Amino acid sequence: MDQKTNAFQIKYNDYKQTLETLQAKIIELGHDKDEHDVVLSTLKNTDENRKCYRMINSALVETDVKTTIPILSTKRANLEEAIEKMKAELIKTAEEFEKWKKDNKIQVVKQ
Repeated sequence: MDQKTNAFQIKYNDYKQTLETLQAKIIELGHDKDEHDVVLSTLKNTDENRKCYRMINSALVETDVKTTIPILSTKRANLEEAIEKMKAELIKTAEEFEKWKKDNKIQVVKQ
């Protein structure tokens, strides 16, 4: 019986860790998306021939506003898509977790 309880505890901890990891990544990507929004709104009212800089990995690259806006817009759209996929995965995992708890009659004891 102790080995079965231990297996349930490990599975429970795995579910909790997965949910926390997904939530943290969604928040992180949300902050990145917000930063892209700020930069895009700033560049929108800027002369398109004005030079600007953007970070690519750890290198600062000089470019102009005209070429930077489409790149940032694409990255922002990709971030939004990734966030939506992760939210869907979070919901699916949470539902799986609840079903697993119900099927195995798991009750959480708070201390």
